[in-house]
Parts: sequence; structure tokens; C-alpha cells
Amino acid sequence: ELQRPTILKLQFLYFIGIKMKRAAGGLYRAARWYKTTVATPKQVSAPPELQRDEIAMMKALQEERKQNEQIETTPKDPTTVFLMEGRNMLSSIDDGGNIKLVKDTGVPGVFTIEIDNPEDANTMTARMMCMLEDAIREINKHPECIAVVLRGTGVQFCSGAHAELATKHLLSAERGLRMCRYMQTLLLELHNLPCITVAAIEGGAVGGGAELALACDFRIISESGNIHFAHTHMGLSTGWGGGTRLTKLVGRRAAILLLCSGKPCSPKDASAFGMVDRTVTEGDTYREALSFVKTNFLDSPPEAVRGCKDIIAAAEILTPRTALLYEQNVFASLWAKNATKQQMAQGNDAKMIKDA
Repeated sequence: ELQRPTILKLQFLYFIGIKMKRAAGGLYRAARWYKTTVATPKQVSAPPELQRDEIAMMKALQEERKQNEQIETTPKDPTTVFLMEGRNMLSSIDDGGNIKLVKDTGVPGVFTIEIDNPEDANTMTARMMCMLEDAIREINKHPECIAVVLRGTGVQFCSGAHAELATKHLLSAERGLRMCRYMQTLLLELHNLPCITVAAIEGGAVGGGAELALACDFRIISESGNIHFAHTHMGLSTGWGGGTRLTKLVGRRAAILLLCSGKPCSPKDASAFGMVDRTVTEGDTYREALSFVKTNFLDSPPEAVRGCKDIIAAAEILTPRTALLYEQNVFASLWAKNATKQQMAQGNDAKMIKDA
């Protein structure tokens, strides 16, 4: 038989246990209430039209983010960078001169680029450099263009960069390099135009003007004209691609003589070196250039002439295997054109064989 103190202790423990059980239940219910009402409040659904707007906005943001990431991670083409940097710098310089693009020359499919700064011997100002880029861009928009004749206004072809660019505007090496890269890229685009390019050299092609003339496919010079790589007399080298083109054109020894001596090259010597294709009387270079184009290139469809020029330009810069693949693509695109089929249907191949 249990003693009374023991019974009282047991009753006390039982009472405490019941109280603790009830308190634990209360804590459990309080925790559930907090979780369902405070920590995770009930979401209120937006109207369907607002939900659609939100989804469209999220998709637009995701697309914009993808485009930004692609812009940041995709390396830019150096050619594009050189053109952008050079143009941004040169377009901020306020100087004169003009570059004229003449589309109506009286000969269908033949355009003219005219260097128009006769007061300063047709030197190239910053404004003119940017205008030359615009002219090249415009020519690329005209598939009917077969040839471009490059000429100077008055009695001079071109005397290179304007002196104030070096003495006033482009004093640092960095700014000079940007101009060099810009013009080098620009003359490369001129050289690789899909149409035939002819330089009509009246008077002198001096410094950068000589480099400009060499970027063309053909050169016609007047008897009183000259090609003068005068860079060394100014303490400079070629920078617009003329040194490289001259070496390929005339060979190492002749290039050393012409570049390092800084002496003007007469029409007779230029013809002997293979730098010019025709020598004409003074004042006739432009007319002879148009005649040269009409005689040699206007009997064929423009797309065929441009296609062949593209193949030649590719062969200069691509590996032989890649150039052959490019030639295949050009041929296939021309084969599919009606002009080619019409020429074949007219029996031009048989006619040419008979004429030969």
C-alpha cells in the first residue's frame, strides 16, 4: 500500500505532464499558423490580361539579356573596329575638300570617283577620307556597276594626306595609327571592290596618292605625270598599304629603289616596272580610262565580270583550297542566273572560237 506522500508526488507529476502536453499542442498549432499565414502569405492571382503582359515582358527582358551577352562575348572584326575608330576620330575634324561619286558618266555601268581639292593639290583631308568610305559603300549597293574610274580634279591626281592632319589634328602616335589603319582598310576595300577600278593619273600621284593609285586594278597616266613615293623625304614610310602592293607588283629590288630613294617615277619607268598600263597625252587620261573600260569589259554581263573579279580578289588572300571552294560558289551562283543561260543560248562560245 502506497504511502500518502508518494501518492501526492505521483498526482503532481501527472498534473505537470498534462499541462506540458497541452502547452506542446499549443506551440504546434501556433507554428502551423505562422507558417501558413505569415511566412508564406497566400498569393493573389493577377487578372489574365496582366499575367500575359508580365509573361511578354519577361520574355523581352530575357531576349535583351541574351543579345547583350552575345554582343559582349562575340569578338568584333578588326576591319570593322579600324573603320569605326578611324571614322569617329576623323569625322570630328572640320576641314574642307570633297569626294564626288558620279554615276552618270555617259557610259552605262561605269562610275567615277573624283578627288576634288584642287586648291591644295588634291590632298586628302579628314572629311574627304570619310567621304571616300561613303562612296565605296554606295558603289557596293549597285550590282550594275562594272567599273569605277578614279580621277583628280584639275591638273593633279592626288598628293596624299593634307599637311594639317600631321601638324594640327593628328599629333600623337595613337591618332596617326588610327588614321593609318582607317585608310589602309579603306584602300583594301577599294582594291577588293567587285567592279574593275582604273586610276586616271593626270599630273602627280604623290605620297598617299601613289598608294591610292596602286589600290586600283589598272593605271593610265599622262605623259607629264609621275608616281612619286615621297614618304622618306617627309621622314615617313608608306602606311596605306602601298608598300606591300608595290612589292607584289614590281618585286623586291624595284620596290626598294622606288620607296627608299623617294624619287619620282616617270611614265616611261613606271611602264617598265609594270606599274602603269597606258601612257597618253596630257588631258586625255580620263577619256582614255573610259575607252579602256568600254573596249575590255562592257561586252559581258555585269554579274559575270564582278564574279570573276571576286574570284581574283579571293585568290590573293585565301589559301588555294579555300579559294577553289569560293570559286565553285561563284560559278554555281552565276550558272543559275538567266543572263548566263542567255549568253550560252546565243552561242557566244562558238562565236568567240570563230573570231579567234
